[in-house]
Amino acid sequence: MEYGIISLVPPLVMLLFALKTKKSFEALILGTLVGYILMHGAGFLVPWCDMLLDECSNRDNLYILLLCGMFGGLIFLLREVRGTLGFSNFISRYCRSERSIMLMSVLMGIVIFVDDYLNVMTVGTCMKGLFDKKRLPREALAYIIDSTGAPVCAILPLSTWVVFYSGMFGQDPSLMDVGFTSGLDVYYQAVPFMFYPFAALLVVFLFAMGWLPKLGPMKKAYERMAESKVKARQIIEEAQKSDGCADSELDAKKEEGNIFDFLAPMSVLIGVTVYTSDMFIAIVCTLASCLLLYLPRKKMTFTRFVELFWEGYKDMLPVLGILLACFMTKRVSSDMMMPEYVISLVEPLMDAHLIAAITFLVIAALTFVTSSFWGIEIIAISIVVPLAIAVGGNVLLVLGAVVSGGVFGSHACFYADATVLSSSTCDVDNISHAVTQLPYALIGAAIATVGFVVMGYVL
Repeated sequence: MEYGIISLVPPLVMLLFALKTKKSFEALILGTLVGYILMHGAGFLVPWCDMLLDECSNRDNLYILLLCGMFGGLIFLLREVRGTLGFSNFISRYCRSERSIMLMSVLMGIVIFVDDYLNVMTVGTCMKGLFDKKRLPREALAYIIDSTGAPVCAILPLSTWVVFYSGMFGQDPSLMDVGFTSGLDVYYQAVPFMFYPFAALLVVFLFAMGWLPKLGPMKKAYERMAESKVKARQIIEEAQKSDGCADSELDAKKEEGNIFDFLAPMSVLIGVTVYTSDMFIAIVCTLASCLLLYLPRKKMTFTRFVELFWEGYKDMLPVLGILLACFMTKRVSSDMMMPEYVISLVEPLMDAHLIAAITFLVIAALTFVTSSFWGIEIIAISIVVPLAIAVGGNVLLVLGAVVSGGVFGSHACFYADATVLSSSTCDVDNISHAVTQLPYALIGAAIATVGFVVMGYVL
């Protein structure tokens, strides 16, 4: 059943509540409850509980929840052996200024392009200590890793995004009917028209260089760090202790931070992910490599290894709660058929010149309010591709708009997986991260929109 304009009520309630209270989990749960009350009235509780159980038992959801929890355990192990400290000490030899640290974060985000989760969690773990030492707000790091997560994965080969989209394009018969040979062929030809990922990378590069001003909440984050030296010092001390070094012991123990203890597990993580295309297998192999690397060298006992793993997993529980609530939110939007309703509203407005720009704006808006970027695209492609062919629009430009809209949602949505993981990896409040990066995401969206309008008339 399609609920029409009523389907917009749950995401609106979520956004308003989140902005007012700065609470992500509570806002998401409230939105799901509002959605099920609208659908089922006074008898909403039983179907809502059934939905919760379904989402908890969904294999894809469990994959993400287990993956994130196990990564939390890995982070605690790296801290215990001071591997992150060793990496930080090594990088600090070459990154002595704010600009060099920011650019290194951007570069690492581009290099690790296999998966956006891998990108976010690896770069965040690597660079967090340096941001603290230079008294740079962690919100800036969260913005950088979020902006080089999905955007990079969308436009570079061998990523999970390419696998998903090429498979989806290959299943669309209308694309094969107009001369494309495979889904991968379609994807690679559409990459030059994915304007939002390129725009997001341009904006984050300008930000890292200091050529783009600090805007809104991001400016306040920088002012907070500049005006409160005491608070900044406390952050540094906490970071040092988390790496196993108190301030009074830092100089004496600095050499104990061995970069090998960090790079070896990370190499296993990245290498196995590339080889198997399965990050869950990669994280299991990485934890096994830590066991073989640390125990024989008496870095820790087996009992301590297990304790640290569960401490790290436990530390990720608030994040896992938010992710589960995100899955529930996507289910509500799907049950109320909100994407279909919004697309049906704009379908009559499509013409050959503006179809790509309208497609980008609609998908960007839908993914922003639902966080269901890949799900929205599956629905949209079956509608906009035949429509683009019918009105004489450029199919590759429209497909670039589809992917661009999904990347925007993954990047900018307050409760998208990548946004939650970016904030949790950097140890900042999720809403604080979302609002500090939003102005820059909107700048990228504006640039992309202009690109789609211009190219819609040129091609």
